[in-house]
Amino acid sequence: MRCPPAHPGTLAAHGFRSCALLIVVCTGWLPAVAQQEAAPLREQCVVVMRNALKGKPFWQKVHAAEFLLSLDYRSGVREIFEEEQQQRGSEPQVRIGILRVFAALDRHNSQVGPQHVRKIRDLFLDTKAPDRIHAVESLAKLGYTFSSPPTDGVLSDGAVEEAAQFAAFASDGPPSGQAYALWVLLNNGNPDAEERLAELLRSSDAQVRRTAAYVLRHQNAITAETLQALQAALQNETDESSAIYLLTCLRRHTPADDSAALDTRLLKNLFEDDPAARYEMTRLAADIGNHWTEELRTLVQQNDVTLDVRSSAAHALCRIERRRTARMPTFDWGVVGVYGFVLLGIGVYFARRTKTAGDYLLGGRRMNPLAVGLSLFATLLSTLSYLAWPGEMIRNGPLILMGYAAYPFVFLVVGWFLIPSLMRMEVTSAYEILENRLGVSVRLLGSTLFLSLRFLWMASIIYWTTAIVLLPAAGLDESYATTFAVCLGIITVAYTSLGGLKAVVATDVIQTLILFVGAATSIVLITNSLGGVSAWFPSQWPEHWAPARWWFDFDPNARATVANATLGVFVWYVCTAGSDQMAIQRYMATRDVRAARRMLAVTLLTDFTVLIFLGLMGLALLSYFSTHPEQLADGQSVYQNADKLFPRFVVVGLPTGMSGLVIAGLLAAAMSSLSSGVNSSAAVISEDFVRRLTPRAKDERSQVRLARWMSVGVGLIAVGLSALIGIVEGNMLEVVYKVVNLFVAPLFFLFFMAIFVPWANAIGTWAGTLTGITVAVLIAFWKDLFGVQG
Repeated sequence: MRCPPAHPGTLAAHGFRSCALLIVVCTGWLPAVAQQEAAPLREQCVVVMRNALKGKPFWQKVHAAEFLLSLDYRSGVREIFEEEQQQRGSEPQVRIGILRVFAALDRHNSQVGPQHVRKIRDLFLDTKAPDRIHAVESLAKLGYTFSSPPTDGVLSDGAVEEAAQFAAFASDGPPSGQAYALWVLLNNGNPDAEERLAELLRSSDAQVRRTAAYVLRHQNAITAETLQALQAALQNETDESSAIYLLTCLRRHTPADDSAALDTRLLKNLFEDDPAARYEMTRLAADIGNHWTEELRTLVQQNDVTLDVRSSAAHALCRIERRRTARMPTFDWGVVGVYGFVLLGIGVYFARRTKTAGDYLLGGRRMNPLAVGLSLFATLLSTLSYLAWPGEMIRNGPLILMGYAAYPFVFLVVGWFLIPSLMRMEVTSAYEILENRLGVSVRLLGSTLFLSLRFLWMASIIYWTTAIVLLPAAGLDESYATTFAVCLGIITVAYTSLGGLKAVVATDVIQTLILFVGAATSIVLITNSLGGVSAWFPSQWPEHWAPARWWFDFDPNARATVANATLGVFVWYVCTAGSDQMAIQRYMATRDVRAARRMLAVTLLTDFTVLIFLGLMGLALLSYFSTHPEQLADGQSVYQNADKLFPRFVVVGLPTGMSGLVIAGLLAAAMSSLSSGVNSSAAVISEDFVRRLTPRAKDERSQVRLARWMSVGVGLIAVGLSALIGIVEGNMLEVVYKVVNLFVAPLFFLFFMAIFVPWANAIGTWAGTLTGITVAVLIAFWKDLFGVQG
């Protein structure tokens, strides 16, 4: 007599014991994490920048504030500039600097930040304003784009007049400000702006040449023609100050292998008594890499050097330190490797016990509800959620998480209305239900929508796991993305195609435990590092979170309210539970309706618990990186890179051994979803397409072989599609809503018509579905398609 479900339960028991052991080991490392101290040089650099912030020259204070904010050292900056605003806020030039600092302070706040930039723009557009040059320079440095950005290089009507003002200033404005106006035009995709900057390099006015070189130095790349113009300008330059600007610009755009002669000339000027030259040198050092660290250290420690230059050198040293590659130790990669081999072993184990297609695709229809419920949770969570929810908490607060108050209603509707209706029909592919009621065309439509949805979903998981988890952990650049994506796909497809649904469920149980341990351990370590829960749990609503919008507030213009979030979660879960092969396949894998309800309850309770953990982890990460901004990578900020903070903490904040475990947890979130997606998609392809178009296999072994090859094909397609996900704009959660959930509602519409509308027919169902798809695409991609906000 076979004991149900012996194998997943046994694996779960081993998983619990392993996780308990790991937690015990972790607690031995807690003091090491708590006793981390900043390097003395970094502390000295921060002190220098803060002294410059408190000094007298106004633009020195502005520069120091911008240096500190770019490194996410925010404390004290707002208070100092609020005082400046009260005392000197109406003075020309000074007001521009104050607004520039406030724009940097609030750049993460989509409501407040743009207001400061618009005030600077209004001052520039005022032709009588005495500080238009400072205004246009600040707009350029802030990366200002017109109020209605261009679409396919063509300005919209709302931006034409504004663009004309900048173009006129670039042609007829004061010579010293023309290059800044061209910089703004470059920010807005003007193809002629760089060519005109190159022309300014030949100006007879030394100030114009300096400004043009200064602007070109701030560009990420320039054309070969512009580079030649720079070289020619440097050869002909007679003004020593202008030569420094040309040199730094040329070095910025010269490959390191060809820069020895330029470096020699630049270092010769670094210690000459010219503050402007020294300042430009330190700004260049902040941008180009790990150069001149000893020289910069000397500048920081020389009290006879102007504080503005010392502050700039200190900022450059901090950026150079952050550019040092942080990667996981070899031992941690060994932990990840062992995890991968365990998964493959599980696949082989169940492959030997899979005899029929029913065993392979549905686990024999007698699987344990607890194991299947954990499997469905792990499937629907994925790395996307595991990373997106902490990032969402950091950037926007808990409003979307509060939408999970909808779970009791989800359990009622799905458990007592959908599950009984679906399980009355013993099917392998959920879309057989559609054919029985509405014909084969609707079945194929449903299958196609499901496959489109899941292929995009799997591709997104592979892309984000590779880009945000694996590459940063390995300290590698994006050129290795394809290699990592292929490896991730191969391992997942291997154990899924070998063991079928039983292997998927068994590995999902283990992966669920690892997810819990990874999140809980990270929270414990951060709490210990910061000195207790009170150090990271906010005592008041953070200023960068949108104001709380509570019940019965369905404002369509708000990013999120509790009412919107609750309705969204309810609709998504009901639609997914009632139409997605991954969910329906698990109902069918249990023995009856009662067992399926228990499985659903396990899924919802586990999901809710883990989401609470992830939300708390978001708060903990927010406090940790706000307290230790030196742990951020160069160019990162707490608010703008919220999705990347958890993987970053894994590499820089966890002790050896624990990093490997948590990376394994992130991979677990990815693999559990990928394995389910592969298995479910293979079931749909083999049942709804291949076996309909080809003669049925005569023996069970052939059917299992077919399903396995379908799994391999699905995995390869998902890996190939993952390369396209990076072109979709938005943070991770926004991409999930745009791409991954695109066809959820149209797909559920098919099942709603088939099960609950007696008079439905194929034509009406097709018409409604196509309308729903059109509406979904327009809502998700309106801005991408038409260049304006919908």
